[in-house]
Amino acid sequence: GRRALLALVRRSRHRELPLRELQGGKAPPGAHLGVPFLLHDLLGAGQLRSVPTPAGPLLRLAEP
Repeated sequence: GRRALLALVRRSRHRELPLRELQGGKAPPGAHLGVPFLLHDLLGAGQLRSVPTPAGPLLRLAEP
């Protein structure tokens, strides 16, 4: 679950994805708990950061 979403963000350009793209698309394999729950979990754990933009929130991989 967590690993699948983090892998999606890592493979994306600039290690960031629009929130709308993750919510609207098909859930990655292994995300049995659901994408909204996993996103909330990763944001709370500090592994992803939400950056407000005019086009909507952008999820960025947090720096280690």
